[in-house]
Amino acid sequence: MTASQFDAFSDPDVPKRKSSDSARYRSRPFLGVEFVCCSFYGRIYQNAAGTAYVGNCPRCARPITVKIGPGGSSTRFFRAS
Repeated sequence: MTASQFDAFSDPDVPKRKSSDSARYRSRPFLGVEFVCCSFYGRIYQNAAGTAYVGNCPRCARPITVKIGPGGSSTRFFRAS
């Protein structure tokens, strides 16, 4: 992985949390995606309605949607071709 690629395993510069601030720093649900179109990794986040994970390739802006529903997958990392 080069320095210009996305690191899907950590959040940069996240301040230390106090227990009283937990709601303020609540993490957003995300999926890690390898965008095959550009050989790049990135995250897509859950939409406000909680019905899907949506996002775009960070390089070419190709859209991706992963629906949330019963009988789904517990996998957190995917390949988008």
